[in-house]
Amino acid sequence: MNNSQKLLIIGLGKMGGSLLEGLISEKLPNIEISVIEPHLNEINKDLVIKNTNHYSSVDKINSFDFDIIIFAVKPQIVKEVCEQILLLSNGKHFSIISILAGTKIKTFDRFFKNYPIIRTMPNLAASEGSSVTALYGNSFIDNDFKLLTENIFSKIGEYFWINSEDDIDIITAISGSGPAYYFYLTECLSSIAKEMGLKKIDTNKLAKIVAKGSSDLMMSSSKTANELKENVTSKGGTTEAAFEILEGSQKTFYTLLKSAIKNAVKRSKELSN
Repeated sequence: MNNSQKLLIIGLGKMGGSLLEGLISEKLPNIEISVIEPHLNEINKDLVIKNTNHYSSVDKINSFDFDIIIFAVKPQIVKEVCEQILLLSNGKHFSIISILAGTKIKTFDRFFKNYPIIRTMPNLAASEGSSVTALYGNSFIDNDFKLLTENIFSKIGEYFWINSEDDIDIITAISGSGPAYYFYLTECLSSIAKEMGLKKIDTNKLAKIVAKGSSDLMMSSSKTANELKENVTSKGGTTEAAFEILEGSQKTFYTLLKSAIKNAVKRSKELSN
């Protein structure tokens, strides 16, 4: 593997932007980062200008000399972007990393036949170095590209390899969308606290601290999430009273969440097709 690698990130939406933030904050060694993003916002503008080579569009690149391209565009425009890159690269081979939801490797393979391609599914916590990323590669990836990809995604959190690309649909619904479920629960706790009379307390901050404390405890403990839940739930106590509602009706919290995740998996499969 070369001492220095040239990396191009195409698209700085929520996921691409989070990935870039994580990579820059961790100072990835021997990697020169370029980005293509037509609409820099006030949040990422300084970050991009100071730390990368920025292009507003593919046609602004004069010379194509990239070793790795990370595709982070919307799935709806990926084919158009692939056509542009294929034309610009003029036959030069490079390695591909995709972080697109619902976009299979075969989508890229139509344009970049026999190229090494790794499909991934990180999440928004990448910007905090706390993402969990699933990785799946085609038969053309070599050990150097595999190690480089691991190095990239280790900078933004944890990663793991999977044996079946179909598993990414489930992983998308669990870890890709997962932060939104936790954010929603935190939002619900905040709103309910306010509705029930806590008018002079910052209920949003209260709910966030509860979320952080619970997360910290869960990560530092050797106990399972269920065991920790049982530790909080005293016989005849307030938590038990709450779970009589959450688990006692026909539509339990578990069954509702399972239905929601199944719907997310279904949508991921629809996007793939």
